[in-house]
Amino acid sequence: MTEIRNNTVIVTGAAAGIGKGIALYLLEHQYQVFFFDKDEKALHSFFKKNYALLKEKAAFYAGDVTNMTDVQAAFEECIEKLGPVHSLISNAGIVEKADFLTMNEFTWNEILNVNLKGAFLWGQIVSRWFIKNKIAGNIVNIGCMRGRLVAKGMVAYATSKAGIRNLTKTMAVELAPYNIRVNAIEPGRTLTEALEKYMKNQEDVEKRLSLIPLGRFAVPEDIAKAVRFFISEESGYITGVVLPVDGGYSICKE
Repeated sequence: MTEIRNNTVIVTGAAAGIGKGIALYLLEHQYQVFFFDKDEKALHSFFKKNYALLKEKAAFYAGDVTNMTDVQAAFEECIEKLGPVHSLISNAGIVEKADFLTMNEFTWNEILNVNLKGAFLWGQIVSRWFIKNKIAGNIVNIGCMRGRLVAKGMVAYATSKAGIRNLTKTMAVELAPYNIRVNAIEPGRTLTEALEKYMKNQEDVEKRLSLIPLGRFAVPEDIAKAVRFFISEESGYITGVVLPVDGGYSICKE
């Protein structure tokens, strides 16, 4: 795969789960990575433990993805520490189950702000910089299979991830004249801390696995490989695509 090496990739929600997996995978493939997450303690701990891997190749900023001031400050620090940006991976997100009839306004706003507004803010700031500096950059928004397949208790989460689908397509159309490509990935069930807390016993595991044609859960590296493709030159004529990485879950209904 032809890659633009030694360029900087920003990954939001990079302190854990899929975001952390993406960041580590890109570091292993010679990208410089800027970690952005609200969990300052986790970022400090991770960088301290992995200094040998991360020195001069990575940096981080702890901030709120929904706050424009934090996003702008983080982006400026990224440029200062790691140089020109090549790609943005908007991955930050939260999951909180609540039924439509009982959900309160605070929960609705929190989920929509983190999952959708955060991708908008980061995408806008990075795109403006790409255009100003005449850089043919890449943006990958991380959605979820719930953007197309809903479930009970997912009203705000599913709405936010459906929004990622059309945010991605709209951005792709508007940014194409500047040679900026925008795509999205919709992971299926992925083995992270977030998934594990919903699987209380072996019966829960087997029930979920039975719905996946490939017969296994994704791991963060599966999502990272798709990200790597989207930011490589091999995908140079691809924009506005929403790619399921779900083991066939979204196409199978028995």
